[in-house]
Amino acid sequence: MKNLHNKDSLAPKTAQKKTKRPQNSPLQSEIEAFLTTDNPPLSLYGLTMAIDKLKLPPQQVKPMVKEAIKENIKRYNLSADESGVYVKTVLADVFADFSTSDFIERKWQYIPFILHDSDYQELQRQEKTPIYIDHYDYSAPIYSFKNNFQFTNEDLKRKKKENSNDAKFYMSKDEKILFSKVTTLTFTPVNFKLVREYKRNATPEEKERMVYLPTLYDRTLTISMYVLLEGSSNKSHMFLRYDSSSKTHKNIYVGSDKRQSVYGLEAENPHFHFQNEDDNLLCIKKFRDANRHIKWKTGRCNAIDCKHLIKYLLELDSLSQDKIEELSSKNLHYNMPFLHAKLNRKTYSMTPVDKLLDNYTNDVDQFAIDYASELKRKFKLYYPQKTVGGGEQSFKKLITSLQFLQFLYEERIDTTDLRKLEMLSQIEVITATEVVNKISNNKDKTIEKEYKPKYVIEGDYLQNETR
Repeated sequence: MKNLHNKDSLAPKTAQKKTKRPQNSPLQSEIEAFLTTDNPPLSLYGLTMAIDKLKLPPQQVKPMVKEAIKENIKRYNLSADESGVYVKTVLADVFADFSTSDFIERKWQYIPFILHDSDYQELQRQEKTPIYIDHYDYSAPIYSFKNNFQFTNEDLKRKKKENSNDAKFYMSKDEKILFSKVTTLTFTPVNFKLVREYKRNATPEEKERMVYLPTLYDRTLTISMYVLLEGSSNKSHMFLRYDSSSKTHKNIYVGSDKRQSVYGLEAENPHFHFQNEDDNLLCIKKFRDANRHIKWKTGRCNAIDCKHLIKYLLELDSLSQDKIEELSSKNLHYNMPFLHAKLNRKTYSMTPVDKLLDNYTNDVDQFAIDYASELKRKFKLYYPQKTVGGGEQSFKKLITSLQFLQFLYEERIDTTDLRKLEMLSQIEVITATEVVNKISNNKDKTIEKEYKPKYVIEGDYLQNETR
């Protein structure tokens, strides 16, 4: 499909003509405020008040708001609800025109798309097979970011952020859907003056690892799963994200939402975002860039932290199959894939914590081996493993991995040794990558030296000065 957007604006030219629009109704004005405000609670309150005046039945509120937001979106992307998740031709033809530069330049970043809940559930469940990337170093551990590249982002230079990225591509088992997984590790200076003062008296080793010091840098780790709509590299849409930073995420619910009792009002760190039809619309934001062009902050959705997710998985594991079938018949999956997994008796296999740490410290110095042993001991002390009765243990190993992610996050808060902080960061990257792979059904596999792939994505973006 031909891209409707020009280089400087996300709005189609036909939508940029200055036409006189009819005056907004009070509800339309509140929708506009809801989409553009920097104060979500205040805009949500205004929207709620406007809806109350209409005296609508509660069950009509959310559908009406979603429809109004869809209409707002379509003013700026006429094909917002026309781009499907499936490729429209055979993959060989898709890859012949596939542009990794379009993906790296993130031409898709500020473009809103409209998907349905059935689409998101399909994306979660699909088995995803990796596609070979030319020039990608498959022997390097993920935490080393040897396959680093830089997205087009002026904000990085302005705020002097240190940023590393890794991208992999996948296809569904039937070769009808394309996916990408992007891992990003960012360090943002807390205070430039403090950073300069620290450098003045730091040793070379301290300078090398100073980004891991929380008093100097905010560290953010994100692992995002995207679907490439119609197989296009400039129509990416996020459907799952892992976040680990210093900032909590405040959830927003419009009307009655059963997820509130599961997700909570606020998500601590680390947490997961499971995109869905409601949140794709209700959490989206609209703004003007420096050139006064309308853009959209997409991929925003409510979050569930590790603590709440562990509680939910423990509850699922305690239920009988009859109860699971009842919940499934009522679609009480809360926009996550776990009820469907439980219904189909799927068991999540994970690398045991001890083995994960042993693999990490293989061929590493004695300091790392000793600290890994300390982490093993402390994790078992802080998170003793319990058995839940009443049902099959589908999530026992996944729960342990989630507990370990929580443990690593808490350890970083209480640690000042730079070498230990570096190790905790690297171990989290390994653990979170495996968790995201299991949740998203990514079949990551070791690529042998003489591997002959069926399809190849050009990795020219990896041959640059950042490597």
